[in-house]
Amino acid sequence: MGRRCMGRRGEKNVPLGGGRGHGKRHRVRRVLLGIAVALVAAVLALGLGIHIYAASYSHATATAREALATSSAARVKRLDSGDVLFVPGDAGRVSAALVFYPGGKVEATAYAPLLRRLAKRGIACALTQMPENLAVLAPNAADRSRGELEDALRAAGRDPQDVPWMMGGHSLGGAMAASYARSHASEYRGLVLLAAYSSGDISKSGLRVLLVSGTRDGVLNRDRYDSCLANLPQDYREVQIKGGNHAGFGSYGRQDGDRKATISGGEQVEATVQAIVSLVGTL
Repeated sequence: MGRRCMGRRGEKNVPLGGGRGHGKRHRVRRVLLGIAVALVAAVLALGLGIHIYAASYSHATATAREALATSSAARVKRLDSGDVLFVPGDAGRVSAALVFYPGGKVEATAYAPLLRRLAKRGIACALTQMPENLAVLAPNAADRSRGELEDALRAAGRDPQDVPWMMGGHSLGGAMAASYARSHASEYRGLVLLAAYSSGDISKSGLRVLLVSGTRDGVLNRDRYDSCLANLPQDYREVQIKGGNHAGFGSYGRQDGDRKATISGGEQVEATVQAIVSLVGTL
């Protein structure tokens, strides 16, 4: 038994350093420890769940990998960050710059054919790598990839402040690009949404918005797409590619739920390039 404190006559002796207050504090500590353990377990479970969900993703095709080869018309550079830059061979021909977010659960390099063609048409592009191939996990990744593209343009002898900048993306990547552009509207002139929409109001942003989709898209939620048109500036442009589908903006094969395209992937990409080049002419 521990020593006891001797009180005045008529008072009960109380054990040193204890009593009901000590027991209550001990219970509180146990409760807090239990909460902390539960929170850590929940975070770990969430991270594991995301990893399992994202583990099955669409891979870039051989055609996409071939588009990563550099040439005199389009210089391609893969960075340690995972981002890929596409810069026109002649820096003096750079007419605009595009920061691009890939679709959800799609290998980023699947969009190399699209961005390579844009670079050959004078539009420098930054293909932004996302953790677990999900733009929703890094909505501000453009802070990094834009800086990388700015450095590349300077190295090529082009001042990045002399060209108009656009944000863009496909599907989930497009939705996240719209969200990013909404909070950085003063830094961008255009927004390119491929089979995507803006769930936030950018009607007063001053952005030039281009919407491109395929008539045989079986993945895009058309009701949601139509309702979100009210979030755009009144002068938005909309292009529907006849025979194009959801997956045709990249090169990663068939996507679950999508309809079969009646045009080739190359034709859909070229139609997309023409629409973006046309948008640049208005910036």
